[in-house]
Amino acid sequence: MKVVKRDGQKVNFDANKIVCAIDKAAIASREEVSTKFALEVVNKIVDLDRDLEVEEIQDLVEKELMKTYPDIAKNYILYRDMRNIERHKRTTIKKSFDGIVTVEINNINNENANMAGNTPAGQMMTFASETTKDYTHKYLLNPKYSKAHMAGDIHIHDLDYYPTKTSTCVQYDLKKLFTNGFKSKHGKIREPKSISTYATLATIIFQTNQNEQHGGQAIPAFDFFMAPGVLKSFKRHLRYRSLTFLDADYIEDKNNELKEIINNSITTICVSEDVKNILIEKLGMDKKTVDKLIKIAYADTKNETHQAMEGFIHNLNTMHSRGGNQVVFSSINYGTDFSAEGRMVIEELFKATEEGLGDSETPVFPIQIFKVKTGISFSEKDFELALNNWAKASKGELEFETPNFDLFIRACEVTSKRLFPNFVFLDTPFNFNEKWDINDPNRYLYEVATMGCRTRVFENVRGEKTSIGRGNISFTSINMPRLAIKAKKEAIEKLGENLSEVESLSVKLFHRNVKEMANFVASQLKDRFEFQGSAIARQFPFMMENGIWDGGQLLGPHDEVRETVASGTLGIGFIGGHNAMMALYGEGHGKNDKAFDTLYKAVSDLKEIAAEKSEKYNLNFSALATPAEGLSGRFTKIDREKFGTLEGVNDRDYYINSFHVDVKEEMSSIEKIKREAPFHELTLGGHITYVELDGEAKKNVMAIMKIVRAMQQEGIGYGSINHPVDRCKACGFKGIIENTCPVCGSNEISRTRRITGYPTGDLDGWNSYKQAEEKDRIKHN
Repeated sequence: MKVVKRDGQKVNFDANKIVCAIDKAAIASREEVSTKFALEVVNKIVDLDRDLEVEEIQDLVEKELMKTYPDIAKNYILYRDMRNIERHKRTTIKKSFDGIVTVEINNINNENANMAGNTPAGQMMTFASETTKDYTHKYLLNPKYSKAHMAGDIHIHDLDYYPTKTSTCVQYDLKKLFTNGFKSKHGKIREPKSISTYATLATIIFQTNQNEQHGGQAIPAFDFFMAPGVLKSFKRHLRYRSLTFLDADYIEDKNNELKEIINNSITTICVSEDVKNILIEKLGMDKKTVDKLIKIAYADTKNETHQAMEGFIHNLNTMHSRGGNQVVFSSINYGTDFSAEGRMVIEELFKATEEGLGDSETPVFPIQIFKVKTGISFSEKDFELALNNWAKASKGELEFETPNFDLFIRACEVTSKRLFPNFVFLDTPFNFNEKWDINDPNRYLYEVATMGCRTRVFENVRGEKTSIGRGNISFTSINMPRLAIKAKKEAIEKLGENLSEVESLSVKLFHRNVKEMANFVASQLKDRFEFQGSAIARQFPFMMENGIWDGGQLLGPHDEVRETVASGTLGIGFIGGHNAMMALYGEGHGKNDKAFDTLYKAVSDLKEIAAEKSEKYNLNFSALATPAEGLSGRFTKIDREKFGTLEGVNDRDYYINSFHVDVKEEMSSIEKIKREAPFHELTLGGHITYVELDGEAKKNVMAIMKIVRAMQQEGIGYGSINHPVDRCKACGFKGIIENTCPVCGSNEISRTRRITGYPTGDLDGWNSYKQAEEKDRIKHN
């Protein structure tokens, strides 16, 4: 007889392979099996007297083992499953590599819209990624976690970086880095002396630290950190302008004295009359001359600050310093520094963002987040004043009681044109820190900051409640629709088709499944943390030696980083809340109140389990509204193969992100905000709510202001407003463009849309799952 192999090739039947396989299963079970039994199994196969496929033979062996040796049968089945998984992975890797070589457009090459997968560096990154994932499954992951990931029960994020022991992201304390200087591979960088250098070094820090982590990089208080650079530039410009009024010999003799006078007298770019009088006396100039010099120095500083912000944005969009020919996944938070220097930084940053890149393209990075804080950048009184006097407010002709409300208006104007900034709300109860004091010059230490894609690090069982000098260690996501599908199937098997009883039991089983899976994921995260913590400091020389992750500066090169990175967060993420509710109720939580309550309870359970694990392990576990890009389609595809196509559940190419209502749900922006806001307080590991606007948002800035206020009032932690930003590549026209440019007729159109937190003007770079989701997005009125 012949055995038909999986590739169709026929070979002679080898009885020894059957005997050896049974022996291996017996050894794994710590049992013995008689040679007589093994030969009897072989004889039953031979007696069939026909060619058999491999799977048929294995089925027969399983059947016979189950009759006599059930424990051995279980190990035989497990071994068979593992061999199938390995075989599948080998085939999958080969296909993946073939696609990389031919640079075809597929979901592997387009897994990350920030990476140019068709370039040599992108190809190498993808080759490495696929290979290290395989290595991780084979040699690093506990088999139960590997199996759960492969089966689609969970998704362990950034598996390709698992062997490197890297963490995900971090928020920089630039004040510490700039004040003390910082070390790079080839030497130490001194304290910067101008706003231009401040901005340039911020870019360098972004680029350097990016290569020691696999996720995003963020600056939590960009305005506070850049402000000293503005003041230093102002002093330098004032000194140089003053020297032009002095003769050469006097310059030679008095330069250092002049420098000392200005440095000791000037504490802000808004020079008071008292300080002017000191300068008049010390410099021996009249008031008119001093006023003129100050005015010119201010203009010089403003111009330099603008160029610094322009360079900062251009560098972060053009310097492909991250692995895979990527730019840095960068984010900056700002909005609460009301010093003249901090305000100048924000003002010029807005102008540079508004202007766009060289050909007026919308900057993709950095992701910008404006901090909304009552008493600084917002008040109801100012809001009503602006709304009732919009013509003057939009021209900057009104005076407001809060120092940065005018910048709030500008933030809304700029986001209406460039999709940034997003908005983080510091007055939302869970974003508040009791140590925050408006009179504290270092109050930014107690302000929540977010990573652009949504990651939030604030609460801390290990020390100070702050975002600075900390980040996410790792996160893993739960396939929530699968838990609902399995709950519904189990309920039907127990109760038949009694709809009301099935629904009730399904919900109970769903909550049971969520708790079990959350505990399972927490164990996996703890397991990964121990592996990450075993890294030594010299593996992350820039991040640790410079104390970018706070505490790293105290470590020796061979010290383990465990206790240092333990201040970070471990995220229990989830995806597909809407799809899970469709499986249980046939309706999503956007409209169905029972579905809403069920999902709210499920996410509450995630938060509760995260709190339990935080107390148990003294680590910062948190529930996370996962920012899914490739994952949105991966789970869906696997679930269709396992359960078939279920209408409204997995019949699209993607699952809806986290707790978001269906992207096709027709509802107003206010309704969407109210529906999603309650989930923000549950997902302290990170969250975001998007509102989709139709038409040209730049023509209705007041509408955006109203949406942002609604987010603040309803308890949103972090929010963003999406709208189409189209630009003709041929003539530069910007506006809503259907198929061809209304000005020149060109069909070369850049369509900037947001994916996983950042905008991109090339939808072809998105994977097919997110392209499908983008097409389905309903606009909110």
